[in-house]
Amino acid sequence: MYGLIYNLRFCILLLLTILGLAVKAQLRDTLINVGNHNLHFTLMEGKGIPIIFESGAGNDGSVWLKLLEPLSNKLGAPLITYDRAGFGKSEIDNVNISLTNEVKDLKTALQQLGYRDRYFFVAHSFGGNYTMKFITTNPGQVVGTVMIDIVSPYLMTMERSKSLKREYASELDNIKKESLGFYHLVLNYEASTAVLHEVADKINVPMTIIGSGKSPFEEPDRSLFIAALKKFADQKSNRRYLLAQHAEHHVFYDEPDLVIDEIVRLYQQTEVK
Repeated sequence: MYGLIYNLRFCILLLLTILGLAVKAQLRDTLINVGNHNLHFTLMEGKGIPIIFESGAGNDGSVWLKLLEPLSNKLGAPLITYDRAGFGKSEIDNVNISLTNEVKDLKTALQQLGYRDRYFFVAHSFGGNYTMKFITTNPGQVVGTVMIDIVSPYLMTMERSKSLKREYASELDNIKKESLGFYHLVLNYEASTAVLHEVADKINVPMTIIGSGKSPFEEPDRSLFIAALKKFADQKSNRRYLLAQHAEHHVFYDEPDLVIDEIVRLYQQTEVK
């Protein structure tokens, strides 16, 4: 009897291990040419509406990797992370880079990957700017989005964006050596902020906004950041606001289960419609 139980347990453990390896085996890397440069994508195959992950300023797509397997297990959806131009393994078009052009390049790449007309986005921090621009550029195609501690238009005024750019001015040479992506992000910061203010009021897709209790700013800006994000969440009835009180800016590091559960909830809700 004991031997039978032992063998059964061994078979179950072996099956779980095989299934786990099968999930991990689905992860693949690829470079997609979007004109005169390549963008690096990491994909976990699945069925249904793809979930696209937009990283924050200074981050590449690797920040999302620990979320992919649990999300794949729960949803079975295609999961797509990528490095924006000049970050990670992605190349950059030094001449034509702008938030608007990067969003066009993302759409081009997604179409080449076979995902043409329906998307679900998860965005962090500055990645919210790109996601909102994508939504307005491709009306009716984004079914929902989870925004994690994004830059709110109520906080990021043009005056504040100019101030932040001035703070980086003395470090631009070093930044250029370290990261071409971040260098051009700083150079285009005011233009990106202008895009944010142009598109933010036009966003009507179902949205969850997850804020951190320990935003990337110190007081008094921390409280302003939190209040501005809450104001943005309260702006429309199809937005849900959650505050991860004890989490820092990368909420998905500190409270991954909260983020995963909310992605699953909103994805399933929007997929039914």
